[in-house]
Amino acid sequence: MKLTTRNGIYFLILITLFLVSFWYFSRDDKYIENLDEMYEIGANCDGPFGCKTPEEMKKEGKAELKKQQTELAKPPSSPPNIADIKLQFTIENQTPTTQSIKYNLPTKPKNPYIGGSVGMGMQTKLFDFTQPLIKTNVLSSTKSDVYMLDVDPKSVGMIDEASYSVTTLSVNHPDIKLPTSTFDEYIPRNKSLNEIYNNKKKYINEVDSKITISNNEVYSEYTENRNSNINVKLDKARPNNNFIIITPTTNDMFPKNFQLEITNNTKQTNQMVNLWGDFFSNKSKSQPDGNPNRILTADDISNYTEKVSRTVFGYNKDAFGESCKKLDESECEIAGMDVGNKCINIIQSGDIYDETGDKIGSVSIIEATEAKPEQKIIINVDSGNVTGLLLYTSYLM
Repeated sequence: MKLTTRNGIYFLILITLFLVSFWYFSRDDKYIENLDEMYEIGANCDGPFGCKTPEEMKKEGKAELKKQQTELAKPPSSPPNIADIKLQFTIENQTPTTQSIKYNLPTKPKNPYIGGSVGMGMQTKLFDFTQPLIKTNVLSSTKSDVYMLDVDPKSVGMIDEASYSVTTLSVNHPDIKLPTSTFDEYIPRNKSLNEIYNNKKKYINEVDSKITISNNEVYSEYTENRNSNINVKLDKARPNNNFIIITPTTNDMFPKNFQLEITNNTKQTNQMVNLWGDFFSNKSKSQPDGNPNRILTADDISNYTEKVSRTVFGYNKDAFGESCKKLDESECEIAGMDVGNKCINIIQSGDIYDETGDKIGSVSIIEATEAKPEQKIIINVDSGNVTGLLLYTSYLM
């Protein structure tokens, strides 16, 4: 075939393009040896977003934004300002076996020989008062003991008072360990038995001072456990939300029926101790759904800590131990105290409910006045399985 000038030119152009292409691609051989290496470079995830899809990056961005918003929503953490506030604690056991015993002394017997006329052959004679005293169940047949079987048929005597522990926790600074104190319950039966014994003993002495009565320590030794004064520690730093935590020490549970009364003498303390929901500035704030006073559950703790802002309600998840987030057993530790899995969370005055929504008690408030400066929080409970009390207080002045 005859090679024309035009065809020769085309041939030279093709040869030149081939050589240029070969040179261009062969210059990167030292970086890319083969197609496998090119794939590895394409699959490299060392960039700022790694191998995540745009949808995954968008989801993570929203989560990070929510986290930052939560942090910004928290109130500024002021340094702790722990103050001593003296409060009176009285827990009254109101189960039927601990009720007060009513008793009235009989009319005093008289000497039938007093007042007779000597001229008529009558004269004052000595009279044995032990018999009428025994007959009216004041004096025992031993003639030296107070008779108590009429008010204590089984001779049980006084019932041992159970003890309780109380501590506090700064919700804003839950890492600060505050002291724990103890106080004993008040049993009306014990007080009434002691009073009946002493009144009978005095009565016998007034009727006949010559009768000697032996001391019976079962009824004579008594200390009234009312108005136990305790210096509790409360954080006044803003936001000054505090927990008051009470648990049984002697027993595993509170009595089936009991009344707890916390008294604050505002004239002495110069402070108001309010339940969170009763303070005027909190009344308009939203709270988690459901009854504010109820047996605390793991879901409640989650709702109170994870799903609300501390500027609105204020629970701090760091205040609760890991066991509280499950509550599948009997333990829930708050401020180093085990409140158990049947702890009543009290936020404001009103009724108290169990986990099923049944009413088991109530909370009432007696406000302090100038004439009566004692501010009182009164809690009445009728339930047989309460293991702890968690009171949420707020806004110390």
